[in-house]
Amino acid sequence: MEYDGVSRPVTSDQSVSETSHLLDLHTGPNYHSDEVANHKNITVEEAIETIVRRGIYFPGFGKFQLGILTYTGLAWLADAAEMILLSFIGPSAKCEWGLSSFEEGAITSAVFAGIFVGAYVWGLVSDMKGRRLGFMATALFTFFFGLLSAWSPTYLSLLLARTLVGFGLGGSSVVFSLCMEFLPASSRGFWLVFMEILWTVGSVSSALLAWLILPHHSWRILVAVSALPFLVLLVFYSWVPESPRYLMVKGDVEGARKVLRQVAYINGAPVPTGNLSLAKLPRQIVCDRAVVKINTPSGRRDETPRQMDQGGIKGAFSIFLQLFSPELKLTTILLWSFFFANAFTYYGLVLLTTELPVKSHDKLLLTETKCMPDGRPGTDVSSYKAVLITSLAELPGLLVACLIVERYGRKASLGALLLGTSLFVAPLWKPLSEMATTSLMFGARSCIMGAFSILWAYAPELYPTKLRSSGLGFSNSAGRIGGFLCPFVAIEMMKNGHRVLSVLLFVAVPLIASMATLLFPIETKGIRLADDIQSD
Repeated sequence: MEYDGVSRPVTSDQSVSETSHLLDLHTGPNYHSDEVANHKNITVEEAIETIVRRGIYFPGFGKFQLGILTYTGLAWLADAAEMILLSFIGPSAKCEWGLSSFEEGAITSAVFAGIFVGAYVWGLVSDMKGRRLGFMATALFTFFFGLLSAWSPTYLSLLLARTLVGFGLGGSSVVFSLCMEFLPASSRGFWLVFMEILWTVGSVSSALLAWLILPHHSWRILVAVSALPFLVLLVFYSWVPESPRYLMVKGDVEGARKVLRQVAYINGAPVPTGNLSLAKLPRQIVCDRAVVKINTPSGRRDETPRQMDQGGIKGAFSIFLQLFSPELKLTTILLWSFFFANAFTYYGLVLLTTELPVKSHDKLLLTETKCMPDGRPGTDVSSYKAVLITSLAELPGLLVACLIVERYGRKASLGALLLGTSLFVAPLWKPLSEMATTSLMFGARSCIMGAFSILWAYAPELYPTKLRSSGLGFSNSAGRIGGFLCPFVAIEMMKNGHRVLSVLLFVAVPLIASMATLLFPIETKGIRLADDIQSD
């Protein structure tokens, strides 16, 4: 449906002063034709906040925002299903091909190696070529190689296919940036954290599917089914517009106007008039600021932004250097460190769920997978139950994160949940009963998921639109080093009898990160975000 140039009819309860701020390009009995000149500058974020506030569908949030949040959440669900799948692919492949513990752990590490590279590449593509293009490419990549993994004839082919799946999964930051650029500042943190609930839905769905499929069928069926959500994303891809903030940074003001009208139409709201301009971050200088009248029929530019981004390798290198500019250097280093700490802890706890020995009637019970004669893993039902329960543990953590992120801010909320993770893991240094072990893992998974969700909401807020996807992608990529290393800690060290050292690492990493939250230079709670920035 074409939305450009379509405005909403004036309702009876709208005052003359309110309608004087509408943008109406069409006339008729149902439209108000008063177009006001010389309006003040208005950013895309301010326009979205006005549209959301005046919308007749879901006022205060918006029907369009609900749709984009659902779509992004589905992408999160698909990513989670692929990641939690790692808990089951390794043991299954080990039984089919007689793999060593090191080779089993390498399957998980291969995925994180792919994400490490993919996060860099897709972040740059998203900032240079657009959010929509970047996301479509990642979804296609992940879907194709996810299916290909199910037909891997050898261990090496599986390793290669899962590496390429990881490369596709590295683009998760693209769709996240796209979503947040449509959300109002007043509730942005809450909804970005709330969206993580679908990550938990994906985790739980993956555990349930494994429970249903693996005891009776090949692991290949599970892998193929887990790739299907990406097909759904591709089917509905045409509905998703480009970010108007990205379009403004690139100088495509007509495109930004068109998207804003689309958002307004779906929300049942008028489009505010004014000079559409780039946002300016406090204490920093925005150069070549674009100012364009949103209500000029021709889309004529009053001021045209200089194209500061170059294409290809030069453009990518320029973006990388800007992440380490004097204004952003500390932020970038901190975010890389925090993503490492969160990924190392989160995925380590996921893998420890099926690796921690438990105590029963004073005997130590190991959870090592036993293989059946037909090559399928003979994993006990308790293993599936443990993964399911600890995946469900993420829900209370997300609920707590939703409740505190807008009340106490990003920094305090992140630090508190990381500290909670450390406290829950600490008692696991010695074998405990199955109930005690599962309960502590429940609490730890709850806290680390809440912390990770806040970090994902906080990180893109710290970068301007021009660098947002690249900054988030590079941070996510740095975090995958933690995901790459954790299998060797969670599996190899545990199976080699180094339980205390393994648990100590999972205590120390979130504890140090918790204290380091004090170093972040800015709290983004409720503030409007910048579009472009250059230092003096």
